[in-house]
Amino acid sequence: MTKITPLAFMLLLLVSIASASAAERKLIDTTDGITVEEQSEADRTLPILYGTTTMNAPPERIAAWIGAVHTYTEWQHNCEEARSLPQPDGGSFTYNRIGSPWPVSDRDVVLRSVRDDREDGSIRIEFRNTDASNAPTDTGAVRMPRLQGSYDLKPTEGGTLVVYTLDSDPGGSLPGWLVRQASKDLPYFTLRNLRERAEAGPPPTP
Repeated sequence: MTKITPLAFMLLLLVSIASASAAERKLIDTTDGITVEEQSEADRTLPILYGTTTMNAPPERIAAWIGAVHTYTEWQHNCEEARSLPQPDGGSFTYNRIGSPWPVSDRDVVLRSVRDDREDGSIRIEFRNTDASNAPTDTGAVRMPRLQGSYDLKPTEGGTLVVYTLDSDPGGSLPGWLVRQASKDLPYFTLRNLRERAEAGPPPTP
């Protein structure tokens, strides 16, 4: 009988875990060159969403649109309001209000973003919800307990490969049909709108 060494056992275990994790990601839609996937998690109200596409624009220009808070209502799906919240340390948070169909309440969130420019020309922008004492609280919207994700911008021969990841907890209760629709629509429309604008040129000045 062939014996399995401890090292071989650990390698097999890691491969099994990686395969199981990869198997959890499900293809939702492929339209207009945009691929949308979701990954269900046991402790998540919504699945983790992934959107992937290629844009005929350099990473720097795409990143400029992502950083242009005054344009969010133009291209971020269902974004009803967006504005910068300057902080005492000289930084800035972003307030977002996301519209929902009646009778579901709108959601809002305050985000902190971090940009990482890498030596290979790629750019990664991460965002995560945070508390801010000067954020509005009387909008009638439900404050989201979690919203985090990233934009990964990697230069390629055909333009820039863009991977958009979103992990959210909207808070409160949501009907199942809205969850399913959000899984498909949010990454698709956000990337489609961003692609149209980034390929047309740089963002307008505020």
